[in-house]
Amino acid sequence: MIFIYKELVKKYINRLSINDLEKFARANNISYSQNELNIIYNFILNNYNDLLNENIRVFEKIKDKISPTLYKRLLNLYIEYKQKYF
Repeated sequence: MIFIYKELVKKYINRLSINDLEKFARANNISYSQNELNIIYNFILNNYNDLLNENIRVFEKIKDKISPTLYKRLLNLYIEYKQKYF
């Protein structure tokens, strides 16, 4: 089942837009600046393979580029979704 989820994410990542990310953030009550949104969007596009392979250390790349609150929220969401789907 894990393989199926990973393949779905890989196919969807090519269609992911910054608007999709913005909608997801709003739906999850995540506060961000436009700059942070751009950083996270590029981070996802460039690091989704590491994220799918459960390399949580990859988050270090954005730790100093976004607010500490947003960073913690993203890590918690990652862990939550990882446990739920992988």
